[in-house]
Amino acid sequence: MPKFKIIVDSTVDLSPELYKLIDPVLVPLNIHIGEETYRDYYELSAEKLYERVNALKIGPKTSAVAPGLFKEIFGKIKAEGYTGALFVGIGNFLSATLQSARLGAEEVKGLKIRLVDSHSLSTGSGLLALRAYDLREEGKTLDEVADYLEKIAPKSRAQFIVDNLDMLAAGGRVSGIKLFFGRILRAHPFLQVNNDKLEVVATPKGKSEKALDLMINVAREEITAGLESPRVFITHSQGGSRIDYIYEQLKEFVDPKNIYISEAGAVISSHCGHGTIGILYIRK
Repeated sequence: MPKFKIIVDSTVDLSPELYKLIDPVLVPLNIHIGEETYRDYYELSAEKLYERVNALKIGPKTSAVAPGLFKEIFGKIKAEGYTGALFVGIGNFLSATLQSARLGAEEVKGLKIRLVDSHSLSTGSGLLALRAYDLREEGKTLDEVADYLEKIAPKSRAQFIVDNLDMLAAGGRVSGIKLFFGRILRAHPFLQVNNDKLEVVATPKGKSEKALDLMINVAREEITAGLESPRVFITHSQGGSRIDYIYEQLKEFVDPKNIYISEAGAVISSHCGHGTIGILYIRK
């Protein structure tokens, strides 16, 4: 049995194959649509989210994991014989989930628990969980892995092109003025996580390929400068033909065996909307 168990929340947006590889405890955030509440990943996918939102004509809301669920999970891990647990998930600047994990950990004695703030979202956090798995397999201790993740977390690049300005605005991620002009000019906001902020760094106008090319060029420059891990993700929420477009471009400077395609879950999709697509990796 490994010395410590890896725990992630449902926003890390890894593929089923990668979840199987890491074998983490996956803790769900919640999505609220009208009077209905769903557990992310287990009860609601992005596809089902859009179906329910369209049917009810109500925007979704999300909420963090409750401390009691973390207490239960940490207690179960201890009962299974593990000596330690490592949690990594959505950044503390975006959700109270990390704080809930901290409160839950305080209620469990006899289990060494390390909580890592990813300072990121989606597979920006998932990439850290994968690195934790890599290092655990190499025999690194819980503290060695957690210390390393804390060091590289700010280097995790999460960036997306967003089409659905309504859901972005409803989530408070873009100002009303930017939303108004974005609609008029057919803007495709280019978002990056920088210094614990989700920033609109550019608003390319016109065809979506223009926005995609901007993101690809940013990725090309940063990836060719060197990565902490060879893995590069294309993460999307019903990205359609854009997935292939980005993949073909990435193959020019990334080994195809290191390119992973993953679909965003319902929580991330609740804030970014249909058609969102990103390129994510960990810089050196």
